[in-house]
Amino acid sequence: MRVIAILALGALLVVPEAATADIKRHKAIPEQFWGQWVPTDQSCPTDARPALSVTASAYTRADARCTIDWVDETAGRAGPIYSAHMRCSTGEQQPPAPANLILVSRENNVVSLGSDFRSLQTYQRCPAE
Repeated sequence: MRVIAILALGALLVVPEAATADIKRHKAIPEQFWGQWVPTDQSCPTDARPALSVTASAYTRADARCTIDWVDETAGRAGPIYSAHMRCSTGEQQPPAPANLILVSRENNVVSLGSDFRSLQTYQRCPAE
């Protein structure tokens, strides 16, 4: 009976380690995501603001302004996957609400962004002015 109890306890201690992923925490969004972005099926506007703006510490879109609390980096098949944990304000909303943003870098100044993996959309970087 003792042997079974020891084996069961050993299995419980080993399983959680095998099931966790390595996650690196950052204070800011990586530089590769900084810039002005529009959906890939649109062209960059010359007289208006792009759809999205990303800096080290902020994510802005037409309906919200978000400040970055921290960013988690997890290894993915095609490269790192980032998850930004933010607080977002809309016009009248007080206090800011928590939100998440998944960021995946693609090739040729293209990224996929969304609140979860089902809502990822592809964006292209607009040239710096």
